[in-house]
Amino acid sequence: MKISTLLLGGAFLMSSSVMAQNPNLMENANKGATGDKGAMAQNGWECWKFPFTYDEINEEITVSDPEQMTWDASGPGGNNVRWENKGAAVKYEGNTYNGNVAFIRWDNGSIHSCWYVYPVEITTPGIYEFSMLAGEWSNCSADSDKSYLKTNGNEAAVMVAFSDKRGPEGIKWNLNVSDEDLAVSQIGLPGEGEGKLFILPKTANDFAELQKCTAEVDARNAGTYYVQFLGSHALDVMADFQLRLLQAFPDGSGVEEISSASVESVTYFGIDGTVLSNPAKGSLVIEKKTMSDGSVKTCKKIIR
Repeated sequence: MKISTLLLGGAFLMSSSVMAQNPNLMENANKGATGDKGAMAQNGWECWKFPFTYDEINEEITVSDPEQMTWDASGPGGNNVRWENKGAAVKYEGNTYNGNVAFIRWDNGSIHSCWYVYPVEITTPGIYEFSMLAGEWSNCSADSDKSYLKTNGNEAAVMVAFSDKRGPEGIKWNLNVSDEDLAVSQIGLPGEGEGKLFILPKTANDFAELQKCTAEVDARNAGTYYVQFLGSHALDVMADFQLRLLQAFPDGSGVEEISSASVESVTYFGIDGTVLSNPAKGSLVIEKKTMSDGSVKTCKKIIR
């Protein structure tokens, strides 16, 4: 399970009409009355605190036992994590965003290390597309020594992770860029999953310019997965959460295991599911290997 591609305003692998035919697995994540501080929890959202200590000399992180926070005065609700409609104070593509936005925050000590989590049930293993609208609202600061992400205060950072485990146990992110490029420092976490960042430019306080954020994610098996959010010191706004199936894996796909079996045949599929006899160099395909022991291994790759 990994976030394999992360784009801002990126291209879709399928047309929007095809995408719309597949159900949005995060539909309930968008529900809730304006100003109701408990509405998010009532519709499936969770908030977990994963306090940590970081040894800068040895570059080692130690994560404390997780604590699920209740959505009351001592938890996210008491910190005004809620749905609001701010009218002209929230823009998208230059126009007023007419709808509710979720105020999700990491801008004080009690919630610096919080992970906002939304569970989803995957019934069809395959490639999914996550998308949302997001922007920085206020309080963006470099003062985040207890946060998993830290910026220089000129932008907010939000990591979106997709895993079959909550919190750091199933996640490891990798920026592969210098701090000077993104002005974000990051701490490597243990785990087999992967998460990456969206960078939200700082705006005037109490104003947000939403941007479309999309990520392609893999679900190798059916079961419960967690769409998770953690961020730098800031109060951010997010809306229109979506998770839709792009392409089911061919029959026989699953988690690859180490085997001494040899490859009997290789078949390539396009993202739309069609068989490709001679995929073009640079194209994104699904590779299906049939092994001599009868097993099948499936992965997504770019033809080199």
